[in-house]
Amino acid sequence: MGRLSGKVAAISGGASGIGEATVRLFVEEGAKVAFADRDSERGTRLAEELQASGHEVLFVEAQMQREAEAIGFIEQAEAHFGQLNILVNNAGIRMYQLVTEASEESWDTMLGVNLKGYAFCAKAAIPAMQRAGGGSIVSTASIRSIVAGENTVQYDTTKAAVAGLTRSMARDHAGDNIRVNAVGPGPIFTLFHENRARDAGRELDEFVEEFGRDTMLKRPGTPREVANCILFLASDEASFVTGTILFVDGGQTAI
Repeated sequence: MGRLSGKVAAISGGASGIGEATVRLFVEEGAKVAFADRDSERGTRLAEELQASGHEVLFVEAQMQREAEAIGFIEQAEAHFGQLNILVNNAGIRMYQLVTEASEESWDTMLGVNLKGYAFCAKAAIPAMQRAGGGSIVSTASIRSIVAGENTVQYDTTKAAVAGLTRSMARDHAGDNIRVNAVGPGPIFTLFHENRARDAGRELDEFVEEFGRDTMLKRPGTPREVANCILFLASDEASFVTGTILFVDGGQTAI
């Protein structure tokens, strides 16, 4: 019996990085998983792989910043599996701009994906969880919710807002037996960063070493290490944990 046996989870941004690691870990722990992503090719490939291994998964192509698509994803998850117990808000994007460079369009895009999409999914997931007798919401915030990055004003702003959204929803829905928490990843090496290194003509080993040098552990984390913490917060093991952010950052925010 896995830690999520009998549970149904919906995961946004599930086709790569932290989201993919979470999808894989959740099915290993016995959950039925619906996941959404804008990358239909990667999403379909992951779903087919997991289904071939005997796992119950559903992939939905969706843009989370579009309310109808975000809500439709949650509704499809509940309809397909008969209930919804867990929501993992993970879809996200990053832009590198100063506030003096950022346009209205780029602000709308960042806020749409990184914040409004989380709220749209929760808007549909909370009634589904009420029907199921309770549930757990875990959102991906960041260390950038409390410390500033360089040239990432829009990203930092949206992640600080995710932290506020987490606390507010936790308070509003504790009476519904719905816990709401977030993880705050630090430097986590994903395909996004591998592509950044390649585009910059950097040696990968050198890039990885530099990427993790500001942590106590002197290395970046892996998507699986974040997924492990998402699993804890989503599971009944965290039954007395709500309204908090669990930083998964190798100690970076403590320095």
